[in-house]
Amino acid sequence: MTYRVPAQNRTGLWLAGCFLLALTAAPALAADQQNLPRGTVATVNNIPITYDDIAMAEDELMGLVGQLPEQQRFETLVGYMVDRILAAEAAKKAKLDNDAEVVKRRAFLERKALQDVYVGKQLAEMVGDKEVAAYYQKNIAGGPKQQEVRARHILVDNKEMAEAIVISLKNGADFAQLAKEKSKGPSGASGGDLGYFGRDAMVKPFADAAFKLAKGKVSAPVKTQFGWHVIKVEDIRTKPVPPLSDVEGQIYQVLIGEARRKIYDTMRDAAEVNFVSVAPLSK
Repeated sequence: MTYRVPAQNRTGLWLAGCFLLALTAAPALAADQQNLPRGTVATVNNIPITYDDIAMAEDELMGLVGQLPEQQRFETLVGYMVDRILAAEAAKKAKLDNDAEVVKRRAFLERKALQDVYVGKQLAEMVGDKEVAAYYQKNIAGGPKQQEVRARHILVDNKEMAEAIVISLKNGADFAQLAKEKSKGPSGASGGDLGYFGRDAMVKPFADAAFKLAKGKVSAPVKTQFGWHVIKVEDIRTKPVPPLSDVEGQIYQVLIGEARRKIYDTMRDAAEVNFVSVAPLSK
């Protein structure tokens, strides 16, 4: 693919590659002297493997190598290309160049290559920094503002225990200390602090109670599927707008997805597609 990918979403393979080049500066000079293609990282019987080869292999194998550390991923992909070249050369020696299966697969892969390059170029024209910034201004910076609360809670097993906690709080008990002593929830160790959250981040009975409270106020016992809660709202705020740099990657992927659908919808609308058989392939 040729369309731009935001820095935070790009593969780190080039870092590993640069590291490898730094360790092999002398061989790199030798490669230039041998008139090898620019970006050659290895050769197999004088056949070069380039960074472009590695990038395409990574696209093909991302599901298998995507979680590997960068250096290990790079070395794995170089090894994959070595094996591919060796097998391809062996196939040529066996005179399989025009084998029916090879011809069929070659035609399939040619269509894929044309598809990838064409769609990639279209996407590069349709989605760029300008479009990402416009989406950010309209939908995030200029979009609806969401309210958040910062709350603490104490979670207990029954209503009677929750009512007793409410009475203790009215008599001057410290909420955070009671949470550490009484709450069975995981936040108990931190004084029941749940941090800031939006309405849709909590189950409905809890959210409804929390968002009705004024700052500093404590709720009556609230029942959810987890038990009985006593809630204290520490603060209320409008959710901060994240900077563009924090959400650029997500916006880019949204726009790329929309643009890709538009490209294919446009081509399908102009085409005649007839299904001859809807039966699945037989095994």
